[in-house]
Amino acid sequence: MKIRDKVAIVTGAAAGIGRATAVMLAENGARGVVLADLDEAGLQGTAKLVTAAGAEAIPAPTDVTRLDALQQMYRAADETFGQIDIVFNNAGIVSGPPPFPDTDVARVKLVLEIDLTSVIVSSQLAIQYMRDHGGGVIVNTASTGGLNPYLADAPYAAAKAGVIMFSRSCGDLKDQAGIRVNAVCPGVTETPILDKTGGGQRPDWLGPILEHIQILAPQDIARAVVGVIEDDNMAGDYVVVQNQPK
Repeated sequence: MKIRDKVAIVTGAAAGIGRATAVMLAENGARGVVLADLDEAGLQGTAKLVTAAGAEAIPAPTDVTRLDALQQMYRAADETFGQIDIVFNNAGIVSGPPPFPDTDVARVKLVLEIDLTSVIVSSQLAIQYMRDHGGGVIVNTASTGGLNPYLADAPYAAAKAGVIMFSRSCGDLKDQAGIRVNAVCPGVTETPILDKTGGGQRPDWLGPILEHIQILAPQDIARAVVGVIEDDNMAGDYVVVQNQPK
């Protein structure tokens, strides 16, 4: 799909990968970008960058764990632009300290709700819309953590593995409805998720990992997302953006 003149929804858009992708979509000619996140100040900052890059930005404060909030986000996009061509389900959190199995149960549930359930529900809403409007592209943020067992944040790894399988399971939608669903699997990326959703500090288990790899930038992942959107052959696939060793 050519991005020029298309309308996109980006969740987790207040910072990090979501912000970088929203800006890159605008730089590639998107007509409008709906920006969803709970961080309203962050959304305003992203909106300014998206506008400066040439697209109309609509900040949409959204709790992705709530069906009514997701439905309102989609209504706002349709009412404002009359089209939804691209959806990037990117909102996510990590468990943070203490590592599993001592993670608080409420935190485990929240990780699963944001990292997996909201991706499935948002994709379902997007598919229902796109099915009636000529198709579209959905990209879901998974993780390399969903490809390999990892005890310290087992709930996160499980959720991201679920995102990969969900995206793969939607592969037949390309032939059925002209809708391509894929996932991106970033390695460790320099985003606020490492601190902001990790109990206010980077998890202890992350330190040894960072000693041996080059951390990715959000723009690295944004380029991968744009590549998936533009590759009309990709459906039910996932792209790994791997860290390089130091």
